Amino acid sequence: MMKLGDSGINPTTFEREATCEHHGAYTERGGSFSGRQDRVIWFGCQECAKIQRELQEIEDKATEERKKQERIEARLSVAGIPAGFRGRTFQNYRAETPEMASALNISREFAENFYSSHLKSGTFLVFGGQPGTGKSHLALAIAQQVISRSTVMYLDVMDVFRKVRSTWSKESKDTEDDVLRLLGSLVDLLIIDEVGSQRGTDDEQMILFDVINRRYRDLRPTILLTNLMGKTLTDYLGPRITDRMKERAIFVPFKWESYRSKNVD
Repeated sequence: MMKLGDSGINPTTFEREATCEHHGAYTERGGSFSGRQDRVIWFGCQECAKIQRELQEIEDKATEERKKQERIEARLSVAGIPAGFRGRTFQNYRAETPEMASALNISREFAENFYSSHLKSGTFLVFGGQPGTGKSHLALAIAQQVISRSTVMYLDVMDVFRKVRSTWSKESKDTEDDVLRLLGSLVDLLIIDEVGSQRGTDDEQMILFDVINRRYRDLRPTILLTNLMGKTLTDYLGPRITDRMKERAIFVPFKWESYRSKNVD
């Protein structure tokens, strides 16, 4: 029987001292199938290779999230971030008072630590205040930063109700549970605007409770934007939703006057 060495194949590892322009001196490893030193394939800097693998993992994750976002948008027939809102960023938010600066800082922290912290803990943010005070501006600024690595959906509360009610038709391809599962569990960050802008029927209260309860249960971060504050908001949401949010929600009051005329919100 012919031995491995007789076939000219003699896998051998080698080492040599080398210098990386980024990480300095290191011991480089290499290998040769034939065992000949002039045929060695050198593997380069291990730190550089590690960084490259991590960058590739981040890119693969981002690609996976983009595809997931596209599938969710297609199922709901709505864009994650409406085209007309994509110019709203942290950079062009004008914090003219300490209270505005506080709202900006809370929003920045939420966006910057979303992937490492809030996505794991299922944080709720509640922005409450009069129209035109910048609530949607900051929420959309958060969304545009988060969407690079996670899925995001921004919906008016009436859109939420319409999406669920549309499944009640016999012609609907989706069931009510399909939509509730998308909104309640699959979307990483759900932003619901105009909460409390209407009186709220019993079925609307049930839909809103179901979505929020699912997100609470499954640790899914959520932002609620509302013109209501204090007891008025509590009365609208009802005790079941309020009790769930008390444990995990950060309430941010927008008590200043509207500056919609300045094109901020």
